Amino acid sequence: MILSGGAGTRLWPLSTPELPKQFASLTGGESLFVQALHRLAGQPRVSPPIVVTGSAHTKLVEAFAAESGVDIHLILVEPEGRNTAPASLAAALSSDPDDVLVILPSDHLIRAPGVFADAVIHSVEYAAEGSVVTFGVVPSRVETGYGYIELGEPLPGAYRVRRFKEKPDQEEAERLTSDGNHVWNSGMFVVSAAGLLMEARRHCPVILAGVTAAMRAPVDGIVELGAEFLDVERISLDQAIMEKTEEAVVMPIDVGWDDVGSFEALWSISEKDDRGNVTSGDTVLIDVEDSFVKATSRTVAVAGMSDVVVVETPDAVLVVPRNQSQMVRDLAQRVESD
Repeated sequence: MILSGGAGTRLWPLSTPELPKQFASLTGGESLFVQALHRLAGQPRVSPPIVVTGSAHTKLVEAFAAESGVDIHLILVEPEGRNTAPASLAAALSSDPDDVLVILPSDHLIRAPGVFADAVIHSVEYAAEGSVVTFGVVPSRVETGYGYIELGEPLPGAYRVRRFKEKPDQEEAERLTSDGNHVWNSGMFVVSAAGLLMEARRHCPVILAGVTAAMRAPVDGIVELGAEFLDVERISLDQAIMEKTEEAVVMPIDVGWDDVGSFEALWSISEKDDRGNVTSGDTVLIDVEDSFVKATSRTVAVAGMSDVVVVETPDAVLVVPRNQSQMVRDLAQRVESD
């Protein structure tokens, strides 16, 4: 199951409502959505994916899938996004109860897909026994933009989840990164369809009832979720189920994972020159360090600056300190409302 409903506003203006970040070529190669399609394609016993997206992006999903050569089992179309819990429950309701769902966001980067596929295969054993598995990424740096998971009782290749922790401040992030007992919360899950629905009946029955009421019969491989979906609470799978269930298992992975959710993250994963700059397009830099500079339609010249993001598209220009790239969401929302 591939979640492809995000707006990616923290990467505006590269990511826009018409072309969200998962469909854009952020790293110069395949889009993150196409990478997600290929991530488990061809693996033994892996069926074509269910994709959850919005009505504005159904055609994009179909076009990218056709271009990539990956068949899609079903497209679930949300009338409006309600976060990962309702989307995941819709996929579970569309599946055979014995199916094991591998729930993957479409905007993640995984540099070692083979290693990740091996981890998924191992995780299916736990899911088939009733566990709700999440992947915990071994931290590679101090990161305040991700949630963390504290490891509990050790299991073969995994751990019980002791607790989930929200995004920390800098001091706590340094402690969590160095103590060897915490991993990043990747937001990727493996669970049987029946197991997920059972947990939903226990912990979020109202949400499950709303999603169930919104289900419709598929037409040509597409399910248009009904207006009842608009009344469902916006809530993540973490908050609705993972933080409450007694069946949570975390499997640490080191697969070159990143949630490409901001220009800071995009800068960190991109190839840099000898002054720490990431550039693309027609750019001219003088005395610039540790910056992200991208031009798409004209020359962009930057001088005497460090740690900045400068992005030019035909429709907009963004300039922001790199360590404050989280502010881009507010700028995007203001531009959209004007």
